[in-house]
Amino acid sequence: MFLKRLEIVDNTLQKRRVVDFNESGLNLIVGIGDQNKTTNDIGKTTLIRVLDFCFDGKIEQLYTDKEFKESINEDIYDFLKTKQPVFKLFLEDRSTGFNYEIKRVVTYKKDRLKVENQILFNGQKREGDFNAELKKILFNNISKKPSLRQLIPKFIRKDENQINNVLKYLHPATSNSEYEKIHLFLFGFKAKKLLQEKSELERELKRNKKDKSILGKRFNIIDLKQILEIINKDLEELYKQRDEFQLDEKYELEEEQLKNIQLKLIEIEKIITNLNLQKSLTKKQLEELEKDRFLQDTQLIKLLYDEAKFYIDKLHKSFDEVVTFHNKMIENEKIYMKNRLDNIEENLLDLTKQRGGLQKEYSNLMKKLSKTGSLAEFTKLNEQIEKLAEQKGQNEKLLEELEKIEINIKHTEERLSKIKDEINTNLEDFNNKLSLFNKYFSKYSKILYDVEFFISYDLEEDPIKFYIKNAGGNEGSGKKQAIITAFDLAYIDFINELHINFPHFVAHDKVELIDINKLEKLFEIANNISGQFIVPIIYDKIESIYDKYKGNVILELSEENKFFGV
Repeated sequence: MFLKRLEIVDNTLQKRRVVDFNESGLNLIVGIGDQNKTTNDIGKTTLIRVLDFCFDGKIEQLYTDKEFKESINEDIYDFLKTKQPVFKLFLEDRSTGFNYEIKRVVTYKKDRLKVENQILFNGQKREGDFNAELKKILFNNISKKPSLRQLIPKFIRKDENQINNVLKYLHPATSNSEYEKIHLFLFGFKAKKLLQEKSELERELKRNKKDKSILGKRFNIIDLKQILEIINKDLEELYKQRDEFQLDEKYELEEEQLKNIQLKLIEIEKIITNLNLQKSLTKKQLEELEKDRFLQDTQLIKLLYDEAKFYIDKLHKSFDEVVTFHNKMIENEKIYMKNRLDNIEENLLDLTKQRGGLQKEYSNLMKKLSKTGSLAEFTKLNEQIEKLAEQKGQNEKLLEELEKIEINIKHTEERLSKIKDEINTNLEDFNNKLSLFNKYFSKYSKILYDVEFFISYDLEEDPIKFYIKNAGGNEGSGKKQAIITAFDLAYIDFINELHINFPHFVAHDKVELIDINKLEKLFEIANNISGQFIVPIIYDKIESIYDKYKGNVILELSEENKFFGV
C-alpha cells in the first residue's frame, strides 16, 4: 500500500493543503526560515501527524504538543472549529490496482471537536467499522490483536518512544505480551496458538510427573509388578494349602464366614488405600495453593493481567483488584480442599471402624476355630492369607494410579512432540523470514556505521522477546535513530521480496539528530527502495545537499506558507 495524495478541504470547499507524494523513495517536507524567522510552528511535522490522524489517530495531536500537554495551538484549534475541514488521504494498492480514499470530517458539536469517518473503495463507499476496515486495507487482517493503532506507530514514528526505540515503540507501560504478538505478526509467524498449547502441555506434564514422583516414592511400576508377582505366588500356595486342609463338617460354616469377611476386608482395604492416596495428593495441592497466593511477588499475575489487557481494550478491574480477586479465589479453593480433606478423613474414620468390626468378627471366628488343636495350623494359614491379601490390595491400587498417570504422561509427551514438530516447521519458515529481513538490515547498518545489526528472539522466554544486537556496545541517540530508520527501510525491502501487502511507507520525525553524512546515506538508500520515506526537516540541516535532493521535496513550509495556512 502506497500513499498517493493528501487533500485538506475546508467547509467553504477551499483546498487548504494538497500534497502529492512521490511514487517511491524520499519524500521531503522542508521547513525554511531566515535570520529573523524560525521554523518553529510552521507545521513541518504536521503532515506526519495528519497521516497518523487519517489512520484513526486522535485529533488532539493536530493542535497540541505531546511534550507540553497543556500547550494548545489556539490558531489551529480555531481553524478546526470554524472551518471544519475534510481530510482526504488517497492510497494505492499497486499489486491489485485498487484505490482507496480515507475521509475524516471534522465537526464541532456540543462545544467539542468530533470526527466522522468514511472509506471509499474505487469510488464506492465501503461499509463497516472504520478501524477494522483500515486494518483490512493496510494489513489484510481482521483480527483484533495486534490492533491497528499498535501497528501504525511502526510506520509513522512521530513521538519520543517511536523515534528512540526500534522494537518497543509504544507507550512504556506496553507489556511484553503485546510486543510478542506485534512482532510475530509483523514478521509473519502464524503459529502463536501452537506456542500456547505447548506451554499448557508442558505444565500438564510437569504436574503428572510430580504426582508420579509422590506416589512412586517407595516403589515404581516395575517394583510393584514384581512385588505383586511374589504376593500372588505366595497366595496361590497358601490358598492351595487351605483348600487341602481337612476340617470337620461342623467347622465348614465358620470357614465360609471367614472367607466372606476376608473378601470384605480386602475391598475395604482397597478403598482405604485409595482415600489415603487422595489425602496425600490433596495435602500436596494445598501446599501448592499456598505458594500460589500472591503476597509480594506479583510477577506472574502481572503477566496474566497484561495478557488479558492485550485482548480486552478496556479492563474494568485494576491490577490490585485482580491480585485481591486471585487471592480470594485461592482462599476459596483452599477452603474447598480442606473440606475435601475433612470428607476424606470422615470416610477413612468410618471405613476404619468397619474394618475394625470385621477384624474383630474375624478374630472371634479364628479363636473359636483355634480352640480345637487340629485347627491351629488352619488359623495360621488364614492369618497369612489375610495379611498378604491386604498387601495385594494396597499395591494393586497404587499400581493402578501409577499406570493411569504413566498413560497420561505418555499421551501428553506424544501430543507435545507433535506440537513441537509443528512449531519447528513454522519456526523454520519464520527464521528464514528473519534471515531475509536481516540481509537488508545488516546491509544498511553496515553502510551507515560499518556494523552489522540484526533482529533475533528468545523462544525460551514467555512471552517471546525480540531484540536488536550488534557487534558493538550502546549507541548515541543520533546513531540509534539512524539504525531505526535503517530498520524501517529494510522492512520495506522485506515485505517487497515476500510480496506482503503491508504499508510501503515510513515517516520519521526529528531526523535532525542524525549526522548529515549518515542522513545522506539514508536518503540514498531510500531512493533505491520500492517504498516511500517521508521526512520533515529544516532547510539548514540539509543545506549542503539540498540541490542533490531538491527533486524529492514534496512540500516546502515557511512563516508565509504554514501547513494549515493559519
